[in-house]
Amino acid sequence: MDGVDLDVADGELLVLVGPSGSGKTTLLRLIAGLDQPAAGTIRLGGKDLARARPHERNVALVFQNLALYSHLTVRGNLEFAQRGLRGAERGIKEETNKVAELLGIGHLLDRYPAELSGGEQQRVALGRAIVRQPAALLLDEPLSSLDAPVRRGLRRELKRLQRQLGVPTIYVTHDPIEALILGDRIAVIERGRLVQVGRPGEVCQSPANRFVAEFFDMQDFREIEQLRAETNNPHLEP
Repeated sequence: MDGVDLDVADGELLVLVGPSGSGKTTLLRLIAGLDQPAAGTIRLGGKDLARARPHERNVALVFQNLALYSHLTVRGNLEFAQRGLRGAERGIKEETNKVAELLGIGHLLDRYPAELSGGEQQRVALGRAIVRQPAALLLDEPLSSLDAPVRRGLRRELKRLQRQLGVPTIYVTHDPIEALILGDRIAVIERGRLVQVGRPGEVCQSPANRFVAEFFDMQDFREIEQLRAETNNPHLEP
């Protein structure tokens, strides 16, 4: 990563987009503490976390590979995520039920991951992240392995859920359409460099360079209108 300078506001959903190998996942790993930066700061709530251990950051990361515990039920997966958190022991069952209802998986609590569809497994992975009440949420291409109809439905749900949580969220994708649908703002990464940050309409209509223009090759701007209507995203201006 080369001189990345990026702010994410409280309650904002920022989409980090770029081709494979551009550094999107690397940036998430740096924020989560799985990798250490050679220089610079990573601040959350005014505190520099660049040298803090992952468990000290209160940041939740959902991988493309969901990595659910196959030997635990849905309830077990959600409860396991809360163990060891300060004060969590008193309300684990209550918080588990609340998050399960929020995600529409309350009826699946006694099932195992192998008994769930791909979309249901994705909801459990999201639930395991948010049940910890993180200060920031990091999502690394969480919908890329799902079929198109399931992906469309979960996009809407994810947007609604993020609004309810109100936590700063960074969503990684290589799909320009997904970036336009979900992002309050879009940050475009090319070869480890941040080349443009802006609202979806700005990035589409006023690209910073040829790379951005070609990446968001929208042949018909009416498509932007359709996306805006589908997702009710106020930042996706025609």
